[in-house]
Amino acid sequence: MQFFHRRSHTVWRTFALTFALFVGSTCWNMAFAQTQTRAFQLQQFRPWGDPQGVLQTQSGETLGQWNYYVGLYLNYANRPLTVRSGSDVTGVVDHQLGADVLAGVGLLSWLDIGLAFPLTLYQVGTIPNGSIFEQNDRGESLTGFALVDPKFQIKVQALQEKKHVVNLGFQAFVTIPIGNKENMNGEEPVSFGVQAYLSKRISIVNLGLNLGYRFLPPTTFGPLKVQNELTYSLGASIRVVKDYLDILADVSGGVALSDATSIFSAPLEVYLGGRVYPLGNENLALTLGGSFAVTSGYGAPLFRVFLGVMWAPRKRDKDTDGDGLLDSVDKCPKVPGPKENNGCPWGDKDGDGLKDNVDKCPDQPGPKENNGCPWGDKDGDGLNDNVDKCPEKAGPKENNGCPWGDKDGDGLKDNVDKCPDKPGPKENNGCPDTDRDKDGVVDRLDKCPDVPGVKERKGCPKKILVEVKKKKIAILQKIQFAFNSDKILPKSYSILDQVVSVLRSRPTVRIRIEGHTDNIGKPSYNMDLSKRRAASVKRYLIKKGVNAARLDSQGYGETKPEVPNTSDANRAINRRVEFTILNQ
Repeated sequence: MQFFHRRSHTVWRTFALTFALFVGSTCWNMAFAQTQTRAFQLQQFRPWGDPQGVLQTQSGETLGQWNYYVGLYLNYANRPLTVRSGSDVTGVVDHQLGADVLAGVGLLSWLDIGLAFPLTLYQVGTIPNGSIFEQNDRGESLTGFALVDPKFQIKVQALQEKKHVVNLGFQAFVTIPIGNKENMNGEEPVSFGVQAYLSKRISIVNLGLNLGYRFLPPTTFGPLKVQNELTYSLGASIRVVKDYLDILADVSGGVALSDATSIFSAPLEVYLGGRVYPLGNENLALTLGGSFAVTSGYGAPLFRVFLGVMWAPRKRDKDTDGDGLLDSVDKCPKVPGPKENNGCPWGDKDGDGLKDNVDKCPDQPGPKENNGCPWGDKDGDGLNDNVDKCPEKAGPKENNGCPWGDKDGDGLKDNVDKCPDKPGPKENNGCPDTDRDKDGVVDRLDKCPDVPGVKERKGCPKKILVEVKKKKIAILQKIQFAFNSDKILPKSYSILDQVVSVLRSRPTVRIRIEGHTDNIGKPSYNMDLSKRRAASVKRYLIKKGVNAARLDSQGYGETKPEVPNTSDANRAINRRVEFTILNQ
């Protein structure tokens, strides 16, 4: 920014100086008596040698510090000055061969100085004998060699295309009055001017527009009246073969700001040409072209041809960071970066660890798994999409964001279905009905699910003899044996058959068959009798189809009475067989 400010100050100083000179020139014009004089420069071909320019049109660029140019232009103009008196057109200068020696150097990256030394190598002309010319001038020869006022210029660059879309430069110049004033090759006392240069490159096309003001002392020569002049040019170059050939075109002219402005004081030329770089780079340039007059103002010939040679070795545009983009177009010339980002490395604006070129949400941090975007909640169920197993359907957190389904199609959602993979009625919590005792009544309706029964009694037998408790299979009637024997009496078969049904309905249950006696008789005999009776019950159950591995039998004799053996009634209670469940 300070760099730009320094240039801005220089530009404004240049304009302040120019304004002061403009005021001075106006006062000079008011005081200067317009007498017949030939103290003006007939030559309108004004090359400056700008290596980035076209023909007459200069670019808005400066050379760069310590870059320089030197060159020579030769041009031939046919009938550059004619006068019209009525219907007669008379040539004043018929032929003019000129040369321009040019040189310039960049003192700073944004400041150039330059020198243009024009010469008239030879011209042919005579002042006509018409009454519109001074008596003493008529018939005087204008033929011969002549020095022309050299010009010194200062050029500054205010805008750079790389940063500001276009190049914009300003130039101030002044002439040194040493030229031959008698044959239209010098001005008196001095002339000066300012110009603004605008240029832009679009692919292979380089465009330029120049506007300027040039102070000229008031001059009257026959019908020609000139003084201060507005200048303009519009040019374009096309790169046909890179580093070998450009095609050039210019429209260039001026308008003299006198009170008698006419077509004779408004020269306009169209220039066409080509520029060849024989070394395969832009250091050495050969320019060849021609022009023709659109208006026959002073210095605008019927046609003109020119040839120029220019040596301008410059620091070539380079690729400092080696990323494939030249520094002139690289927005980060010291740091490598891709072409798609104008030569700058991709950043990470949201700081989420993903570069902006692959981050789908470069302004919002998000995980790599979601391409740099924050996880959303598309279905609005309170679970972010990265953990939501059903991101497009709302569902509870307990089911990972998915709506509860009904896998078995029984009408109960899986979250309340106790058997989600098997269909079952709602009354059984979605589980299929079972019938452990195989009596045709499902367990949820069977009041005696472990004992076969009849439907009329809700699955219970007509007479219930067995109940399943927490740790026992309780029999409601005693198992009867023959006296002092282990033989089971037939009237107890129905009890044991219900025990068999219970064991069938619970195929994993193991039981211990326990035999007990009262205290009548010898303890050893009672112990043996209890063991034999328990074993007898075991054999009956096995015979009815119960796996022997599920059965154990044990006799306890009189060692575990339920009640004291103090009466016949109590002793009857203690004589018993019990079924203890060994596992659940």
